[in-house]
This record gives sequence, C-alpha cells and structure tokens, in this order.
Amino acid sequence: MRPPASVRVLSFALLAFAGGCDDAFKYLFYPPESVEYALIPDVDLLMAAKDSSYSLSRDSLAVVYNRGTWKIEVKYMPDFQLNNVEFPEESQDGESSSNPFTFANWIDPQTGITPNRFSVFKISIFNYSASKLNFDPERSFLVTDRGDLLSGYGREEKTSKNQSLEGYFKRRKGASGVEDEIFERRMGIIRTTVLYLGRPIYAGDNREGFVIYDPLPESVEKVKLVFREFILGYDENNEPSQFTDLTFYFERTALSKQAIVGLKPRADSAVATGSFREIEIHQLRYRPPEGEEVAVGTEEWNVQPNALPVFAEFLEDSLRIRATIKQVSGESSDLQSASVVFLLAGPTDPIFTENEISGIANAIKGGALLVIDNSAFATQYQYPQRAEQLLEVIGSKLGDIKITALSPDNPIYRSWKKLDKIPEGMDDRENMPNRRDYLTGLMWRNRVVAVMSTKGYSMMWGRRNEPNTEQFILGANFVTYAISK
Repeated sequence: MRPPASVRVLSFALLAFAGGCDDAFKYLFYPPESVEYALIPDVDLLMAAKDSSYSLSRDSLAVVYNRGTWKIEVKYMPDFQLNNVEFPEESQDGESSSNPFTFANWIDPQTGITPNRFSVFKISIFNYSASKLNFDPERSFLVTDRGDLLSGYGREEKTSKNQSLEGYFKRRKGASGVEDEIFERRMGIIRTTVLYLGRPIYAGDNREGFVIYDPLPESVEKVKLVFREFILGYDENNEPSQFTDLTFYFERTALSKQAIVGLKPRADSAVATGSFREIEIHQLRYRPPEGEEVAVGTEEWNVQPNALPVFAEFLEDSLRIRATIKQVSGESSDLQSASVVFLLAGPTDPIFTENEISGIANAIKGGALLVIDNSAFATQYQYPQRAEQLLEVIGSKLGDIKITALSPDNPIYRSWKKLDKIPEGMDDRENMPNRRDYLTGLMWRNRVVAVMSTKGYSMMWGRRNEPNTEQFILGANFVTYAISK
C-alpha cells in the first residue's frame, strides 16, 4: 500500500532539504560535533615566573596571587557555567536572552554551533590589611600566543576610555520596544556584575566581579592576562600613587562540564544572580536647632522609620541585594567605608557640626554616594534651600564642584532599570506648592557624588500597600550606582 500523497511529498521535501537544498539549515539534521573549551592556569609558565606569590585555587581552576596583606584570584568563566550556573533563567530565550555575556541557547544556523560572545574572567580582590587598593579593568588586556591583544571593556559609553559594553549592545539593538527591554535587562546585569574603576577597596573589604574581553580565535592555545597599574596605594589627596603590573597565565583545554554541573554561585558573590549581595546602607543622624521642640516618641532624623527597612525588602526581592541599615553620625568611622549614605530630612532643620560635615565629605571622597530626601513637608524651615546649602557646605570640603539639575539621561536614573522621567513624588500626590520635576546633583570630578530630592520618596517607601514601584526603582538605581562605582 502506497503512503498518502501528502506523506510522499513531505518525505521528498525532507530528503531534498537534508540533501543540500539549503546548507544554512543542514545542521538541523546533522549537527556538527563541537568541543567546548575553557582556560585553566598554565602551571609551567606560572612556575617560570619564579614568584612564590602565585599559586592555584583548591579546584585548580583559578590563579591566586597572594601578597599576605592582599590577594587576587583570577578565574576564566566558560559559557557553560555562565549559562547554567550564574544566569540560568537569563539564558533560555535564544537571541532574546538577557544574559549579556553569552549567546545563551541560540545556535547559529550557518555553523550549527553557539559561538562565544566574549571572554569572561571573574576577578576577586581581597584586602586584608593593606592600604587602599583598586583596579581599572580598562587598563587590563589579554595577549594570545598568536599575538592578538584584546583590551578590557568598559561599562557605559560616557565613562569608558575605549570600547564599552553599552556601545556593543547599542550597535546590535533594534528599534522596537521589545529590543529596548532586552537591552535594559542586559545592561542591568552588566551594571551589577562587571567591575569598574570606582571607590577604593579598604582594609577588611573585598570586591568581586567580571572583566570582559573579545572572544578568543579558535587557534589560540595560550593566553596571558595583564593588569596594568594595579593600584596599591593613594596619596593625601586620595589620588592613586602606588602601582604594580600583574600577569596571569592560562592555557586552553577541553571543558569538563562535570566539574561545573555541581557548582552553585557563592553566597557572597556579587556576580551570582541566584545568591545575595550583602551591603550596608548608612542613615545619618542629626540634631534639631537648639530650643526646637520635637514630637514625643519621634526622632527628628528618622520620622519615616519604615522607609529604609521596606526599601531594603525591595532590594532583596528585586535585586537580590541584602542590605543592613546602620544609623550613624557624620563623625562615625563607619562612614569611611560607606557606599551609599541617606539623609532623610525631617520636620526640623538638620544641623551638623563642622566635624560631621568633614566626615560626610571624606566619605564622598572615599566613593560614597549621599542621597538627601525630604521625609516630612516642614513649615519650620525651607527644605530645598537648606538642602542646597548643605550640598554647598559639603562641596566646599571637596573643591571644584558643581551643583546642577540632573537631566533624565544621567546614569543615576538607569544604573539598574531605565527611568525616562523622574517618578511622581509625595509632593505631587499632595499637590504641594513649588514642586520640582528634577533631582539636584552635586558633581565632583565629573561624577554625581550626592543627589538631593524634594519629592518625598522616603514617605512613599514606607507605605507597603501603595503602587510605588517607580519610586522604589529610582532608589534601587541610587544604590546600584553607588555600589558599582
């Protein structure tokens, strides 16, 4: 019995298709055998360096450089690990996947394989008791045994010296709203995981993140990763003054997936989406003017006691950032290692001593972002004028500053998720007079180091059952901007 005509036609079409009618799709039927590669430490070259500071990690996959008071670990991240361990949920949508470091599960129909998008290394820096350390990924590069030189990527276009990841994805982005959303998701991951020259790494601190280079040509067998001018110290003006060059050697080998399948992102990893990043949020205490009465049972510097705790819950749920809130004075030594500092101005004029102002300015010099918000619409003083005066006084301790309205394209509005305009504030909801539709920034060395809001966002953060998503996103942008500097 002959098969139905439709089956005969389909069979003929499949045979013709598989027989070469369209080579672009032959891999649907005959997928090529492909070998995935990884980079592991090149033991011979490390020994040839004759430097006892070099060693291997316990799993022999990372190069360790240990100087006693500080240590660096450098590990190559194969695509298989990035897709299946670090970003599994972000690697399942083919070309639309939000994992920015690989092509995820997309297969090139021309070759039948998934190419590498980048070469990715995870860098872990530990400062046990040394002076302030720092690292600029854009001063690093890969050198291959073929003579290729691959420079490190910066993050945002505006701040990068050469190539940037933002520019890379902008050039490949379509014009649709879906493409915009994919781009923003990718940039959100980049801003929270890719290393950047920011605040120094103080004694007792550590920093971990990715450094990105172009993909390696297939014929490469050995590479060396060079860190130029790794910063070992700063001068009295908080400028880098001591440097060293570091070299890490790797060789290419077939990937052992079995060694990766059982891995889980480290609990303290800043690059693991499945784990939490631990940070501290500092809230400034202050005194009311002498003789001014404060309502019984309230603290003038904390009239919205639920604001930061509820905001911290949002960070944990949405960004997997676990924040501990510390309430400190401007003279506290804790401020000197702060990343983000909140001043929630209450119903009374916030008063700070000269020493407290100096402490806040020194925290900014060390890399902290100061966020000032109106947490109570006061009648005793003019909050906008007082807050701007405070910015000017702090700025006088920094020198060469500028106080300006922050335009919507400033990175502080989009360090995690992009906001096209400033969100509605409590002043808008209560129809307060003289409302502002912008944030004020204190600029120092071409960067926002303090931001002042008149909108009353802290009043909104403390209200769990109201639709305040954009207001929380703005606050999260402040935090990610601060911790990724």
